[in-house]
Amino acid sequence: MKSVRLVPLEQVEAGMRLASDVCDDNGYPLLSAGTELKDSLLASLARRGVKQVQVEVEEQLTDEERSARREAASRRLDVLFRRSGDSPLMGQLRETLLRYRLGGGR
Repeated sequence: MKSVRLVPLEQVEAGMRLASDVCDDNGYPLLSAGTELKDSLLASLARRGVKQVQVEVEEQLTDEERSARREAASRRLDVLFRRSGDSPLMGQLRETLLRYRLGGGR
């Protein structure tokens, strides 16, 4: 399962993949989400004053942890959809959100 982590630039390693675009202080895009970081790119980001980036991190979850996350996400969606009735479209939206929250909708 992949998750997104905000990591200080000095802790980022070559081979990690950006989870979101990186922009400079003026909003000018420097790198796009999905870019695999190399040492030269990390050095360039440091020169431009970038302090942290969001990267994708692969998590190894046990079956129990995966089940607990699914249950917690499902309970939260139950609260959010409590007034949606029996609409098939709302049920489909709820399931899509559940997959997204569990990392399968990206």
